[in-house]
Amino acid sequence: MGGAGPNSWDCSGLVMMAYNSQGIATGGHNVVWQYNYFGSIGRLVPLSQRQPGDILFYSHTGTAAGGYHDSIYTGGGMMVEAANPRVGVVERPIWLPGDLLPYVARPSGAV
Repeated sequence: MGGAGPNSWDCSGLVMMAYNSQGIATGGHNVVWQYNYFGSIGRLVPLSQRQPGDILFYSHTGTAAGGYHDSIYTGGGMMVEAANPRVGVVERPIWLPGDLLPYVARPSGAV
């Protein structure tokens, strides 16, 4: 899909531009790159410790290499995502347990 706004978004484009707007790098416009970037700078925390603003990652294989989707956790079991062009950017319940990776990225704040 490749959308990085302002009129069309894909999941990693939304995550990238949301954090870039606050001066926070994400590792690029790709789910796997984003996960690996935050891992390389020590910004991954267990899913059980997620907080609003953390990035959730989904994988078909249970590993970063199989990553296919990410979203921003907003609290209370909800997330903001750009799942596809038909739906657009929405807040909805996180998909649990499904394909969620066991770590989230915490782009800012204490890890």
